[in-house]
Amino acid sequence: MEQTGKIHEITQTREQTKQMTHDQFLELLTNWIRSNKQMPENMRISADTELLGSGLLDSFDFLDLIVHIENKTGRKIDLAVADPSEFSVVRGLCSLALGSAWQRSEQRESGHGNIVTASAGV
Repeated sequence: MEQTGKIHEITQTREQTKQMTHDQFLELLTNWIRSNKQMPENMRISADTELLGSGLLDSFDFLDLIVHIENKTGRKIDLAVADPSEFSVVRGLCSLALGSAWQRSEQRESGHGNIVTASAGV
């Protein structure tokens, strides 16, 4: 009976991943940092916040954060396939954690959902 509950919980977590916006991801990340680091209440974290180079997180904190994100999103974050300069910034970490769903969400929320690149061959 307990196993069925855990499967239901994992399924719900994975369903939440599909619906998570970049604002929700930013809130998830900010809440974790506030809970695990001594961060002033007035300090704001944005998509452009440098997590590692700024000293906000050390390497152990970063790995703990990755595990937390994986648990909350139900998705594995493969740091081996990413450039460290990409995932050390909130925007890049969001992209890795949520994939293309996050990028589409960010475009919709910023009003740039119909961007056509020069190489798109319109």
